[in-house]
Amino acid sequence: MPTLFRKRTAAAVPTGKPSGPRAAPPTYQVAPLPLRAGAGVTAGKAPRFSYPLAFWLPLRIAGYVVILLGLLALGGPVGYVIRSFNVQFWQGVAVGVIATALALLISLIAGALIADALPSFEIRAAGLAVTEFVRWRVLPWQRITRLHSLTLPGDRYLIFVEYAGTPLSPEHLVYGLLAGLGRKNGVFYTSDIHDFEDLTRAILDGRMRATPGVRVEDLLVEGVAMPVVQMGLDPLATMERVAGFDQVVEGDTLRSASQRPATPRATLVRMQLGLALVPVALFWVDNLVNGNVPFLSGDTWSLLTGTLGLLALGMLELPFVALAIQALGENTVGSGEQQAALDTYPYLEMPRVLAFVVLFALTVVKFPFFLTFLVWIAAIAWVSYLTLLFTQRLYEIPQKQAYLAAGAAALVQFLVLLAYNILRFPGLNG
Repeated sequence: MPTLFRKRTAAAVPTGKPSGPRAAPPTYQVAPLPLRAGAGVTAGKAPRFSYPLAFWLPLRIAGYVVILLGLLALGGPVGYVIRSFNVQFWQGVAVGVIATALALLISLIAGALIADALPSFEIRAAGLAVTEFVRWRVLPWQRITRLHSLTLPGDRYLIFVEYAGTPLSPEHLVYGLLAGLGRKNGVFYTSDIHDFEDLTRAILDGRMRATPGVRVEDLLVEGVAMPVVQMGLDPLATMERVAGFDQVVEGDTLRSASQRPATPRATLVRMQLGLALVPVALFWVDNLVNGNVPFLSGDTWSLLTGTLGLLALGMLELPFVALAIQALGENTVGSGEQQAALDTYPYLEMPRVLAFVVLFALTVVKFPFFLTFLVWIAAIAWVSYLTLLFTQRLYEIPQKQAYLAAGAAALVQFLVLLAYNILRFPGLNG
């Protein structure tokens, strides 16, 4: 039996007189909704679920600003191409059109990714309606496949509604990647939304009505790992769990505890490859929207060289930091731990992915690279700090002795940033 709602309403054993009326604990018995499969819904009567204004309005404004600035910057690629390239006229026109179209597309996706992060929902007979900018998109009930639940600090929850078929919006595929669920379409909502429990029941009820015989247990998956989100919202607790620190008894260390299964090398390679591709993707976006189109701009070699260089540095980050942590342990406590570092460090890198969402937006709207540099440095500092905390906890050493591991993490990340800046399209650094 699912435990999501029971977790949220579990009450302590009363002591003394009750202080007031106690609400009855909710259950998974889905209440009847004012609709039937195939039946219509009276206009304006569809149940609606929204976040408080202070939650969604700043994100909506930020998304619209990204799109507006992207539109204002559309003349940059064309002007740069015309001024700078010694090519035939038709090549300049082709490069300008492609760069402008890509800049517009990416600015729309980046703005939508931010603006639609906290959507509103309506329960309709045809399906679950989700807000997209200024309109509603209806997701048919039959297309909903799973509700993935993640417990957050403070007895809060994050739900990822996974659905099959064509994405309602491109950002829904990005949300699936951020959730760590791979190429799955979906949308998030949290327990901060008004009537969170009623919304969850309504989605389950609508889906079960669409396919008789489907059970709640078939639809709701609790305790799902969403590593990027977990490391972004609750990094320390997630680090403790991934490294196995939560299983170590008080007064003991991870090195003397029972051996844990090592993460398969193929899994580590895939994780690090995904993380290494994030700055590569930013590198391509930065070049394409500024006119460096392969085989047309005359500078394809710099794009390919930058891609391979950034990817190589990104893939070397994990073994380099793991070796540094192992060497530090051998010098301080006489025994180094490489496997624990290999298993944990990819998770310590994941908060950087969220920072790159901001970097994509800054790049598309042509903000000065100095701002991109500052955000990137902040991401480096945060990952390095998490590495310091992990190493300190791993070896039970003072913070000063763990600086070497943090420095190793900062060094390799800074080399990626330096290579990115050097390999950018000629003329963009001016």
